[in-house]
Amino acid sequence: MMKHSLEQPGLAKLFQQAELYQALQELAQAELPEQLAPHLIGVSIEQHTLICLVNNQAWASKLRFFEQNLLACFQKNLPHLKLNQVAFKLLLDFKENKTLKRSANRPDNESAQQMREMSKNLPEKLANALTKLSQRAR
Repeated sequence: MMKHSLEQPGLAKLFQQAELYQALQELAQAELPEQLAPHLIGVSIEQHTLICLVNNQAWASKLRFFEQNLLACFQKNLPHLKLNQVAFKLLLDFKENKTLKRSANRPDNESAQQMREMSKNLPEKLANALTKLSQRAR
């Protein structure tokens, strides 16, 4: 039964694409220092841009130092792609994504009072926005 499923044209194409993306990722990882390579968790290509998927913003910052190395590697090994830039995108793990919290900077009471006073001398739209912001005070 399993062998029959693998012979389906759509599934075979899916496996081919997975192998292609795996090969692209391995090519990119081979250009990186050993400690950075595992943080490059995926590679794709959109038009003339090499898209590097990274699991963490801090690692993305470090990987940006190797942007030209990656671009040169792909231009040398896959010149037909005509890549001319690299973009780094974050791909957060579900567990990591759950723990992210948005922290809002809330004005203190004194700042909120100053905002309300300033809003009296401003155009209506701006005054409303400033008043609304002052209501977020702790």
